[in-house]
Amino acid sequence: MYIVGDNDAVALRDTVSSGQVQLDPAAGEELRKQLQAQIDQVDSWLERANNSIARPAPLGANPVGDKMRDKFTHRAEGEQYSFVSVMTAYRTVLEQTKTSIVEAIENFTRLDEDQQAELKKHMGNS
Repeated sequence: MYIVGDNDAVALRDTVSSGQVQLDPAAGEELRKQLQAQIDQVDSWLERANNSIARPAPLGANPVGDKMRDKFTHRAEGEQYSFVSVMTAYRTVLEQTKTSIVEAIENFTRLDEDQQAELKKHMGNS
């Protein structure tokens, strides 16, 4: 399975914004639903992380316990590669990809409507 990275999401957004990508509404809606389900799952993980992983470990009120508690808390939520940081970045990429999918559906719909209008115009001139 290939996971879309931040650079890929930006490239997709740029390609979709240029109108080069159109997506059939039925297929696009299914993809949008799957992305939303994944976003909801990540939100659930982040909520659980904020309620449990980042909670200070009960290591006692002493200098060693305090330092270890701070270290674990920082690793859970503060470092670049912490669970919370990685999941937050992943959620951002999912949201960007979902937005691009919606725009690609709109591109398809707009192209279809333009072609229908052009066809009607030509049929009226016959």
